[in-house]
Amino acid sequence: MEYCIPEEVMGQLYINQFATEDEAMDRRILSVVRAASQPVKTKKKLPDPITHLKQVMEERGLRNRDLKIYIGSSGNVSAILKRRQALSLRMIRNLNKYLNIPAEILIQPYDCR
Repeated sequence: MEYCIPEEVMGQLYINQFATEDEAMDRRILSVVRAASQPVKTKKKLPDPITHLKQVMEERGLRNRDLKIYIGSSGNVSAILKRRQALSLRMIRNLNKYLNIPAEILIQPYDCR
């Protein structure tokens, strides 16, 4: 069985083999400092889709009937806002395109009653 080791790793192994103890320690410290200085990728918490939709409606002064053109009938709008029905792909696309609500917020799973 053959193992493929990247050249960078092989180079480090070769260099570290001939390094003094102090040089090896310096390299370890430097690698820890580099790792600590890298930006940490944290998954940002996205808001609940329906709560965010209601917030957007409030900010823009929209009423339930204003969403009919994006969601469908007034019954659908009501069911979505009361969490009785989930957003469909068509609804998500319309809300994203026309109200500029990020799709990553709208596609999140949420509880329907």
